[in-house]
Amino acid sequence: MAVLKKGKSAPIYPSVIHSTPAHFGAQNSQAVIGIQMSSAYVGNLAMPPLFGLLANNVTPALFPFYLLALLVFMAFMHEQLVRKTSRC
Repeated sequence: MAVLKKGKSAPIYPSVIHSTPAHFGAQNSQAVIGIQMSSAYVGNLAMPPLFGLLANNVTPALFPFYLLALLVFMAFMHEQLVRKTSRC
């Protein structure tokens, strides 16, 4: 939690956008960056209310576990991306 508050994870989003041409090729990078940006906006819009529903119906003490689940999901998806793009 302390790491997130200090903004240490802020460079992740620009790094993901910067590495897009290396993963998907220069010819596809514009379209993929558009999908990445729209997905980020949808996530910013949907994740806080989703946790709000969870906190109202269960307990707000689940917040660290909620963040951990999102982190595990992101790490899993990154590994899938690396696995699929390294085969090409």
